[in-house]
This record gives sequence, structure tokens and C-alpha cells, in this order.
Amino acid sequence: MMRTLICVVAMTTATPAFADAATAFKDGRFAEAIKLGRAEGTASALVYAGRAALMVAGYQSADKASAKATIDLAERDFAAAIAKAPNNLEARTQKAIAMGYRAKLDKSPGEGKDAKAQMEAVLSRDPNYPLANAALGGWHGGAVATLGSFLASTLLGANRKAMDTYFNNAMARDPKSIVHPVTYAVTLLDIDANNGPKATVLLRSAVTLPVRDAFDAENRKAAVQVLAKLNAGDAKGARVLARKLQPFGNL
Repeated sequence: MMRTLICVVAMTTATPAFADAATAFKDGRFAEAIKLGRAEGTASALVYAGRAALMVAGYQSADKASAKATIDLAERDFAAAIAKAPNNLEARTQKAIAMGYRAKLDKSPGEGKDAKAQMEAVLSRDPNYPLANAALGGWHGGAVATLGSFLASTLLGANRKAMDTYFNNAMARDPKSIVHPVTYAVTLLDIDANNGPKATVLLRSAVTLPVRDAFDAENRKAAVQVLAKLNAGDAKGARVLARKLQPFGNL
């Protein structure tokens, strides 16, 4: 009887850690988070499924074709979440981020503009929403890093000043997020190794912030690695490393 009771207690206490998409995502079990999120089918669970799929696409894909296929599945998750909860700003922003990822892989200005329009649509609903601000900061900075200031401005309407504004907005409105300053720092380095001093300040601040899930943990790991290069005075090496640590950096 006692052995049976112990087994029952163990099952009821252990199961929740493996039973929902949110926990699986936070623990870094991304394949499981995808499966569970789609099975649960709620808007929040589908967002976790989509976010997990983007992690797989950006950091675990062997080639661009598989990355794009996984991005497409993530977009479906976010679209399904939006259908269930039209006012879910996270789902809308993550869908726009997925669109931006595909635009990056396709090197498509048109797709990039579509992603930007979706991010701006989120901010039209809530100008203070941190994730959408950070996403737009990354969009502007990524365009400048890829095309250079002139072409980014001419072809896409992207510029460095907008990048700074959006990232600063995101950090001000979500000061405990490690992701925003790390993404900002990495984007600055992607643009120019001469941005090393500002990136150093951002990363030193970022590594003191709490880690809330596996995505945060990956960002902290990246911050520590890049910061080590900067602290050693190797801004060029930090830039090379920052590029590799971005989504699709190894493709």
C-alpha cells in the first residue's frame, strides 16, 4: 500500500514538468514543446509551439531548405493562435518575426517589408509593447548590417536611428529581459566592429539579468561568449562570433 501511494505521489508531482508546452519550452525541450503545444491547441500553447519551431529553425537546422520548412510550420502555429485569440500581441509579433526570418533566408526585400508592416501593425495596437519594439529594432539593424546604410534606407526604409529608438523602447519597457540588450548588442556588432564599446556596456548589463527560460539561457550564453572577446580587446573577433550566434548564423 505504501509503495503504491509513493508511486502515485511521484507520478502526480513529476508529470506536470513534462505535460505542457510552456514547461517544455522553458526547459529547452523544443521538439517536445512543438508537439505538446499543437496537441494542447490553446493560443498560448500554440505560441510556445511556434517559438520552439523558430528555435529549431534558427539554431538546429542543417540547411536553408529545412529551416524554411520549419519557419512555415511556426507561422501556422502563430496564425492558429491568432485565430483563437485575435488580440494576442505575442502571437502577432512572433508571426512577423517568422516572416522576417524567411525574408532573411530568401534575401527578399518584399518579404522583409511585409514583416516590418506586421510588426508596425502590432505597435499600432500597443506602442509600448516591448517585443514588437525589439523586433523592429532588430529588423532595422539587420537590414543595415546586410545591405549597408544606403541600400537599407533606399530599398527598405531601414536606418540605424530607428534601430536605436526601438531597442531603447524595448529595454525601457521590459528592463528585466536579457534578450533585448543581447540582441541589440549583437546587432550593433553585426553592423560594425567599431560598435564594440556600446555593445560591451549592453552585454555587461545583460549578464546580470535573470534567466527565465531556455531562450534566455541561450542569450546569456551568447552574451558571455561575445563579451569575453570584447573584454580581450578583440572587437573584430566579437563581430565574427556575434554573426555566428545569430539565427541561421551557421547556414
